[in-house]
Amino acid sequence: MDQKTQRTLISVLVASVIVVGVLAIAAVGGTAFFFYRHIHASVTGQESAEQTFADARARFAGQAPLVELTREDEAVVHHPEGARHDVQALHALAYDERTGKLTHVDVPGWLLRMMWHGRLRIANVGAFDDEATAKLTLDDLERHGPGLVMDVRRHGGSQLLVWTE
Repeated sequence: MDQKTQRTLISVLVASVIVVGVLAIAAVGGTAFFFYRHIHASVTGQESAEQTFADARARFAGQAPLVELTREDEAVVHHPEGARHDVQALHALAYDERTGKLTHVDVPGWLLRMMWHGRLRIANVGAFDDEATAKLTLDDLERHGPGLVMDVRRHGGSQLLVWTE
């Protein structure tokens, strides 16, 4: 290999490393920005968290959730029938009473369709594993339409509210 070809090869290699480095930085930065825009967490008192949940629940007054938990924490998914509605976003509001942390998560509908391939797991509820009878799917959310997905209140004051629009 002559010296000119060797320099060209080294230049191409260096340029490739730089391009890959810039793409990696962009991917990390883009991911950080996405989380910054879609996940909001703050430490708050239980009274403030209660008010936040009351305001959010007011929109769903009289509406039965898509997923209900039994006293044994087993999930019951009511697989709805009917026309499908595109899910624009999945929202979750969670309060951990032990730490006083209130977290609001917004997951865009396009990300639900792209990332989870139609299968969802919410709040590490044990029934959402690989058992065929207990899966909550994107199809369930689309057939349920906009509204309340899950409303959980724990004895210690921890809460979880999930809804779609």
